[in-house]
Amino acid sequence: MNAVLYYSATGQSERIARYIAQKTAFEAADILSLKHRQFDNAVVVFPVHCQSIPDPIKQCLKKIVVCNLTVIAVYGRMCHGNVLHEIQKKYAHNIVAAAYVPAKHAYLPDKDFDSLDELQPILNKIFSPAPITIPKSYKNPLSNVFKKLRSRMGIKLYRDARCDGCGICDSVCPYGAINNGKPNRKCIRCLSCVTHCPQNALHSKNRFFMRLYLKKKKIDDLELFV
Repeated sequence: MNAVLYYSATGQSERIARYIAQKTAFEAADILSLKHRQFDNAVVVFPVHCQSIPDPIKQCLKKIVVCNLTVIAVYGRMCHGNVLHEIQKKYAHNIVAAAYVPAKHAYLPDKDFDSLDELQPILNKIFSPAPITIPKSYKNPLSNVFKKLRSRMGIKLYRDARCDGCGICDSVCPYGAINNGKPNRKCIRCLSCVTHCPQNALHSKNRFFMRLYLKKKKIDDLELFV
């Protein structure tokens, strides 16, 4: 079986995953509702969170058995950390292709990644698989320190009077971090709840230090490893 597996909080990773699925004729599947665990070829597409591998991806990589794996990390034009190298080091999978893809930052009215055709070398490698070695990239040594606390301090998450208690935010949160629009200490501010709220009742606001951080020079590098 062949598949493109994705985890996508705000839609950027899903958009790229569905493009790859269309080009390869592989099935596209959300990791949070994964039904199959064994694959001949699998492409895993996910967002970088705090220069780290999101927990849903860690769980997926522990569960699946795949002959040839491609991993694509989507980052918000800030530092993408070392996630691809970490995946290769920590999980026993045969990685045949990988990429860091610059895309819209969840906290900014940024531009999408529109140069999807530039992923063609990845698509070619999927059908001519051979193992690769992913080089180590820079990762801020403080990126793993109090990640959830830093996220809560950097982003204010709140609901307005339009909330009707439908519970959709609860169901789409991969961290079990929200209840009827009220986040708890598990929240990493991935904004999946904000993106999927049918009433547009959930909102995020960048606090001072986050606004300061987001003024840093953006990185727009597409990095392919084939």
